[in-house]
Amino acid sequence: MRPLAALAVLVPLAVTTPLLAFAAPEVEAASRIDGVTVFRSSARVVRALRIEVGAGASHVVLPGLPAELDDDSIRVEGRGGGRVEIHGVTVERVRRERAVAVEARAAEERLEGLQDEDRALQDRVKAAQARAAFVESLRSTYSEERSRNLAVRPLSAKEWAEAATFVERQLADASAAVRQAEVARRDLRRRIEQARAALDQLAAKRGETTKRVAIDVTASRSGAIELAVAYTVPSAGWEPVWDVRLDAPRSSVELAFYGSVWQRTGEDWSGVRLAVSTTVPGRALSIPELAPRWLDRAVSRPPLSPQAPAPEAARKAVRATGPAPAEAEAADEDLVAAVEPQAAVETGLLATTFTAPGRESVDGAGQARKIALARFPLPAELGRTAAPRLDRAAYLTAKVVNATGFPILPGAAGVYVGDQFVGRAALRSTPAGGDLQLAFGADDRVEIERRVLERKHDTSGLLDKKDVWRYRVRIGVKSRWDEPVRLTLLDLVPVARDASIEVAVLDGSTRPTREDPERPGVRAWELDLKPRQEQVVEIRYEVRHPRDAAIAGLE
Repeated sequence: MRPLAALAVLVPLAVTTPLLAFAAPEVEAASRIDGVTVFRSSARVVRALRIEVGAGASHVVLPGLPAELDDDSIRVEGRGGGRVEIHGVTVERVRRERAVAVEARAAEERLEGLQDEDRALQDRVKAAQARAAFVESLRSTYSEERSRNLAVRPLSAKEWAEAATFVERQLADASAAVRQAEVARRDLRRRIEQARAALDQLAAKRGETTKRVAIDVTASRSGAIELAVAYTVPSAGWEPVWDVRLDAPRSSVELAFYGSVWQRTGEDWSGVRLAVSTTVPGRALSIPELAPRWLDRAVSRPPLSPQAPAPEAARKAVRATGPAPAEAEAADEDLVAAVEPQAAVETGLLATTFTAPGRESVDGAGQARKIALARFPLPAELGRTAAPRLDRAAYLTAKVVNATGFPILPGAAGVYVGDQFVGRAALRSTPAGGDLQLAFGADDRVEIERRVLERKHDTSGLLDKKDVWRYRVRIGVKSRWDEPVRLTLLDLVPVARDASIEVAVLDGSTRPTREDPERPGVRAWELDLKPRQEQVVEIRYEVRHPRDAAIAGLE
């Protein structure tokens, strides 16, 4: 056969020319799903078909497509051995009653056949049980008769043994036949239940609707043509799933990226080229317009009380691992570690698409399929972070720069330290080149104690009396590691929202490394702890407010 000549044609949904629609012969084509691109809440499905057509006009029909496909999204590409023209596409809604009726009749016949087999097995059981009853009655009659005639003709020991053996063999054969039939009936009952379930499922489909797509084409000569029909369905989507693995000895973090794909279109995607895209169809297709914002006198409301300090967070029962010894070499050098192939990544102007390395299958009833997309080893800056006002634990952390080349999508992540699973966390959205802070559990070898050493109340002023509260907070830190450890210690000094309240940091306070501009009052101390070293951070401040005024938020 001559090679197919490509036909660069994209045809949107259109009304078929009436003359062509009536004159062209209808050819029903079998198609297969060849490729799917899944978006966050929809999917683009591409069906491929190859069909023989005659010279001139043909009406190619694809039946059994999902009823929920978007009619306006249909596009057709084609190619053939000669000149091929695609004139238009129509979409029709079709009730499934006729097709389902044929399938239902076949299912009923299968069920009836299985029920006939079950009745035959019941007959075998009854026959074996009747034979056993007959042998039992024969043995009883024979024994009574021989007992009455012992004086006339006594039986030898051999004759008694042969009679007993005959009876035993017959009863054993009957019992074996019953057991075999019961085993066969158990398996048959499962098949009957499955057949009934299939029949019930077909009965539920009688009212379902599908769509069929008709494509009007003309070919310059008879032969094979190939068509690719693409359409969008809404009942599909995917979610990013991550594995985050810390390699402490190498100061690196590996991000393993997966896509959890699901669809409920009613048709299975079997052996398709599967891709997931970060595109959100329909998003930001209109430019926002700002409306005027008017200022007016507001109704006065009582000020909100500051939120009470949160209770101490639950300590994670995970001990951060220190530098691990070098891994032992494999005992069998012939064994090669299994690897996951990487997806092909295509970065566009506004989105990124990941195409799975192999063909994938996704169930059409909503069962999610997790596919491996990519792995990214990233250098990490290891440390510990603690906020002892809330929790005395120091958490093992890693700061990484997103050098993947595309935004890290938010999603659930399984967190590992080496090969040890430590829990699950939410990975936040991080742009390309942005910083990502990851936590790996509490490090029990960094001990922290926060104590309020002084809480002193006084008054000041002769005429304008004020209450004065002075605080002295000491935070003791002790490392039990045999190597240096960096700790980021977080605490705060309260911030006044009322002009009559004054807050001042006093001499003797440990100078912080930095203050958080987005969280007023929060301060950070970067401590480089030497092996088994102890350090102390002190916070001293005072709060002044009008005499006898109730102040919320004091320590």
